[in-house]
Amino acid sequence: MMPEEIVFCKGGGCTAKLGAGVLERVLSRLPKPEKKDENLLIGFESSDDAAVYRISEDTAIVQTLDFFPPMVEDPYIFGQIAAANALSDIYAMGGDVRTALNIVCFPEKMDLNILGKIMQGGSEKVIEAGGTLAGGHSIADADVKYGLSVMGTVHPDRIFPNDGAQEGDVLLLTKPLGVGIVCTANRMGEAAQEAMDMAVRSMTTLNKYASEIIRKYDVHGCT
Repeated sequence: MMPEEIVFCKGGGCTAKLGAGVLERVLSRLPKPEKKDENLLIGFESSDDAAVYRISEDTAIVQTLDFFPPMVEDPYIFGQIAAANALSDIYAMGGDVRTALNIVCFPEKMDLNILGKIMQGGSEKVIEAGGTLAGGHSIADADVKYGLSVMGTVHPDRIFPNDGAQEGDVLLLTKPLGVGIVCTANRMGEAAQEAMDMAVRSMTTLNKYASEIIRKYDVHGCT
């Protein structure tokens, strides 16, 4: 169990994100270059899972960043979940993971063994993804937050955008829905252990395997 200093009920996981509407108002006011970079194949305009930048005719860089507060009490499992979440953004674009950087917010007075467990869980997921953990950045904070900045590669003609779905497409779910509801119920002491165990298995499973399978088919959109 993690110490009581960490407050888990502030909205861990993806529920801690700012709303898309709020971000859209801010992003719309950012200065834009006079000339669009034609090699930037996917930027923030479509609120996609990652940015994609073409560096040659057959290679594009996929870049993402994702981190959040804990939504489970076990620091090792939290590290796995946060890393799997960030790594899966690369797979959502049809890419393969190459390198990752740790992003850590951690109270200076808290037991560093907790931080070690978090980073161990994250590192193991990077290795499972076939990537290399190449560094990171940490700051002292009142609350724990952890995640990754991940770089991957994809062929420019084989990108899976999030806004390419067409009428008549079949919708495939690679993971069951309801993880957020189960985690919220668990914080309230109302979730069955079986449901929480299934949610944790889902959150710690990389989308690498689903991504490798769907590349065999004609995919219009993915997230």
